[in-house]
Amino acid sequence: MKLYEAAERFTAWLVATVVLGLLLFPIAMIVLTSVTPANFPTIPSDEISFRWYVEMAANAELRQALLTSFVVAFFAAVLAGIVGTVTAFGFVRSDIPYREELATVMLLPLMISPVITGLALIQFASRIDLSSGYPTLILGHSILTLPYVFLIVRSRLVTFDEELEAASRILGANGLETALNVTLPVISPSMISAMIIAFVVSFGEFTATQFLISPDATTVPVIIYTMLRAGLSPEISALSTALIAIMLLGALVSGALSR
Repeated sequence: MKLYEAAERFTAWLVATVVLGLLLFPIAMIVLTSVTPANFPTIPSDEISFRWYVEMAANAELRQALLTSFVVAFFAAVLAGIVGTVTAFGFVRSDIPYREELATVMLLPLMISPVITGLALIQFASRIDLSSGYPTLILGHSILTLPYVFLIVRSRLVTFDEELEAASRILGANGLETALNVTLPVISPSMISAMIIAFVVSFGEFTATQFLISPDATTVPVIIYTMLRAGLSPEISALSTALIAIMLLGALVSGALSR
């Protein structure tokens, strides 16, 4: 029996190691080739160099792309956080007909191809005379990240102890006071976690974004794709590593808040 349990644990450990290795190997290659002193992306054998990070920091176009990605991801996360939270409240606390079917509709941005979503967004923006660049990017990324906020906040509201709200109302608080002083403080970690996830998704979004950019508002993933047309370089690896670090940090913070 003990031999069987040991073999089972070893198999699980081996499968987990192989899966993690397959997931992390491409990322490790990007990071390693970003610290090479050579002019081409290769794994350094003698020394490491941060030359390409320095050149990336000195590149005004890349700095502007990073700033654009930050601004778009921040405002898209805030907008998706507000709309997604209000929508989740409506789905959980009201008795609207076909609630589950409508909840599935809310997830359409996750199910539809980003190419189609990008085309739909650019046509919608042109019809309402929304200027290209930041307004279109923020609106588009808000729509793309809204399902993440909706799912996370909705799942928290479903497990919320409604007796806390009942106690607040018995003590004389009205609905708004109960929502502000009882409900929101309890679900705020989930809201912030969902907004960080929305920020991370927006920061790395490429497929739909390429339809929404303008010459003065281009994001990091689009810049990386543009640079790849000229061939691989350590500078692309450095920029990709910065992108990975930002997204990994956001995922870790979101995970810590969800506990």
